[in-house]
Amino acid sequence: MKGTMVLICHILVVLTMYDKLASSFQGNSWGYDVRRNMMKTNLALGSESSTNTDVWSERDQTWLQEANVIEYAVGSGTPQFGLLKEKLGLNISSELGSRQIIPHHLTTASDTFCNREVTMEQIEAVGFDMDWTLAQYNEAFDLLAFNGAKEKLVNWLGYPAEVLEMTYRQDMYRRGCVIDRKRGNILKLDRHRYVRYAEHGLTEISATERKLLYTQNHKGIQDMTSSNYANTDTPFSLVDACLFAQMVDIKDKHEKTNEGGFLSNKSFENLWSDMRRCVDRCHKDGVIKQTVAMNPEKYITYDPNIFPMLDAFKKSGRKVFLLTNSLWDYTQVVMNYLEGKKSGLEKDLQWTEYFDVIIVGGNKPAFLEDDGSLALFRVSEIDEGLENVDAVPGDPTGVTDFLAKGKIFQGGNAQKLHKLLQITNGDRLLYVGDHMYADILRSKRTLGWRTCLIVPELTGEILNHKKHGTLRTELLGLRREQFLLDSISPVNGDVETDGDVESLIIKERLEVLRVEIRTKLVTYNRVFHPKWGPLFRAGFQESKFALQVMDYACLYTSRASNLGLVSPQRPFRPVRDKMPHDHYLEGL
Repeated sequence: MKGTMVLICHILVVLTMYDKLASSFQGNSWGYDVRRNMMKTNLALGSESSTNTDVWSERDQTWLQEANVIEYAVGSGTPQFGLLKEKLGLNISSELGSRQIIPHHLTTASDTFCNREVTMEQIEAVGFDMDWTLAQYNEAFDLLAFNGAKEKLVNWLGYPAEVLEMTYRQDMYRRGCVIDRKRGNILKLDRHRYVRYAEHGLTEISATERKLLYTQNHKGIQDMTSSNYANTDTPFSLVDACLFAQMVDIKDKHEKTNEGGFLSNKSFENLWSDMRRCVDRCHKDGVIKQTVAMNPEKYITYDPNIFPMLDAFKKSGRKVFLLTNSLWDYTQVVMNYLEGKKSGLEKDLQWTEYFDVIIVGGNKPAFLEDDGSLALFRVSEIDEGLENVDAVPGDPTGVTDFLAKGKIFQGGNAQKLHKLLQITNGDRLLYVGDHMYADILRSKRTLGWRTCLIVPELTGEILNHKKHGTLRTELLGLRREQFLLDSISPVNGDVETDGDVESLIIKERLEVLRVEIRTKLVTYNRVFHPKWGPLFRAGFQESKFALQVMDYACLYTSRASNLGLVSPQRPFRPVRDKMPHDHYLEGL
């Protein structure tokens, strides 16, 4: 055992030496340091430090154990050496002559992934959304909106009491789904907008009906960008999907039993509109925010790495700003809890020291689109009153004096924000958010901002991908065999008349492969979600959500604090894109 521990110490020392070389390997962020290597060693070998709950919160323990650890490729070797490699996850061979200590990075949920190169040395300002970006919420938070909306549907809008019996699960639907408000359907699309899976209410729609509804018409494939469709662009939208699907199901049941009544006069579009009114009302009347303020620990997932990350960006010389649609009173609740688990009378303004500019009530996406969307007000730190701001100075000295009077604002627009940050080019600003449209797509298209999308679901996606590598390998093996047999099939395709026995065998094998691939693909998809499958895949294609991530998110990661795991100066470079012919040319 003593010899094993000595070897571990030597390995950690060598890894420390190579830590500075990390950025020269993979295009993804390495996102690790020696302390986290030691964390993994402690967890693997059962060190007492791994159970120190004073240092690591329960969520931190989960992140470390499940996904927030560094992994390395494992070579072959003796059983004793193999056990060490398994515990440490190192790329080291039992043969001294071939031993390689340089780590080969494998993906973890703490990585930051790159679609478009971001040279951080050129970034002058880094901004953050708050809800579902700096602050992650749990299912108890979603239930505030879900239960509050149910109560309002019944007691405010007159829906039948059956609505109160609807239930919620955070994993019932997936981000990236498209909601057909006119037909009462929820859809999963691939990157080409083909509907790969769909449900009407809670009932699966057959492949034949899907094609009739969304493919086989004189206009071809529908673009699904009209007002009839809504995207689940943010984790907040999962509550909407869950409410709407069950309301559709209740309406259908009433019609089948000829109960008629209240719901008979409601179209599916009416159901959607009523549901949205009730959810919005929950956000405005205090059902959600006042409840969270009384006990933020119950609803917000505490991440101790958020403020060290903000501090690192600020110390690197960049402007750091907060841009959220939440108003000041709720922002105070959330940010105080994240900064030091403060609530009630413990709240203070210490968290504001990490930001150069704070804008609440931003009204995104209008904030990013319209020069005159909202007037700009300065928020008083004393009584939370609002003071109208006529104009923002254009010169650096004027801006400095202007912000000295108060850096907390409400409303405004992107042009005024640029002046406050003294930014003249949107390409010099990196904005981190969770909402595909309001945070990422709109800021990229309109302003040219560099963007980082927060995808909390990424942790589960990576874990499932790793856990079921054998199944994926089998599936891809069948797919390769199918490609090969397709390439040697008869040119004229008439194997029956030619009497070519070999061609008949190929044809039969291709039919068997088609069934096997379909069956195994269904099994693999259910690993990620029993109905909706992987977040980033739809069949063998990227999903519509994945396409949006690739098109509009320069970077993406599972949580905002991951950005603090690497140097603020570290450049992000994308993995090389490949077209189909590249795979054949390179023999992959």
